[in-house]
Amino acid sequence: MLFDLQPKRRREDLYDREEELKEFSEAIELGETLILLLGIRRLGKSSLLNVALSESGKPFSKIDVRSLYFTHGSIPQELLARKLIEGLLKSLKGRDKVRMELVNVLSRVKGVKVSGIQVEFDEKPDLAGLLERLDAWAEKTGRRVIIAFDEAQYLRLSGIRYDGLIAYAVDNLPNLTFVLTGSEVGMLHDFIGLDNPKKPLFGRYAREITLKRFSREQSGDFLRRGFEELGVKVQEEEIERVIDNLDGIVGWLTLYGYLRGVRKLSEKEAIEELFERAKALVLDEVSALTRYSARYWYILKAVSLGNNSWSSIKEYVEFKAGKINDAKLSALLKNLVKYGYLKKSRDGYSIPDPVIKEVLKRVNLPLGKFLTLP
Repeated sequence: MLFDLQPKRRREDLYDREEELKEFSEAIELGETLILLLGIRRLGKSSLLNVALSESGKPFSKIDVRSLYFTHGSIPQELLARKLIEGLLKSLKGRDKVRMELVNVLSRVKGVKVSGIQVEFDEKPDLAGLLERLDAWAEKTGRRVIIAFDEAQYLRLSGIRYDGLIAYAVDNLPNLTFVLTGSEVGMLHDFIGLDNPKKPLFGRYAREITLKRFSREQSGDFLRRGFEELGVKVQEEEIERVIDNLDGIVGWLTLYGYLRGVRKLSEKEAIEELFERAKALVLDEVSALTRYSARYWYILKAVSLGNNSWSSIKEYVEFKAGKINDAKLSALLKNLVKYGYLKKSRDGYSIPDPVIKEVLKRVNLPLGKFLTLP
């Protein structure tokens, strides 16, 4: 169902993205070792990744790095190794012979115990050694193993140089392919550092697949097909209004379709509930930023109200939160662009997600909401 709120897992439930799936498949078949799957939030990267991995026919492990980080506060090697192995075994469900081959290989790794799809360690695992064993198994059996880190930029917060480990694998383990997705595109690029001579992955080749928002025509077709699946008739004028509000962001289009077509809300009710749900989600995301500086909130608020130039943003922030020096403001703006909350063009700064823009425009928070203004 197109309006299913869960990430898609089958091609028939994934609207369009044929070119992206083809490019992913091509990279795997060519034996490329590093793939970056990029795009702002709610464009369907997880859905695309799910379908691409499922259709690859390869043993794979998909690890939600963001979830691990916020659940555990860090990402130790033991946790990452456990999730990696469990994911691989799960991907081989129904392929008992291949699965047993892999279990036998893993069981020979010092300190590793595998029971079903559960993994235990008698001692701290050597993640590099584990990857070497997987590469050797893949080479011996003529297979390719795919390791996907969803929202991989959070690996940089672990205190462990996972970028160095990935660089080692890219250089020395040719039967492994690493897929890194990121909504905070700038932060992911900073973490990987393909253009940074000080980073381990400097100069390496990566296949970059970037998801874009739907065109107006695609958005309309997506909504029409989704409502047709549900047997719900919606006027063309309503579809046009929805596209005006949601601007090709498939996550928001899906949520509207669910509220309108499955929940049977009216157009007005569906839009209002969408913004209420979005408000909670957006404020939760932004509150994470304000732990570092409350001025992130005032910058985003300024841009949502139409202040798109550097000087007008500074004027608004200083009016609301007091003096800020030029270097500090520029650094905060640069970070918001890296995080994907702002877009910078020759016309100035803008918020690329129309729902986030509208939520920020609607919500007013008192200065005392945030305790620090570094």
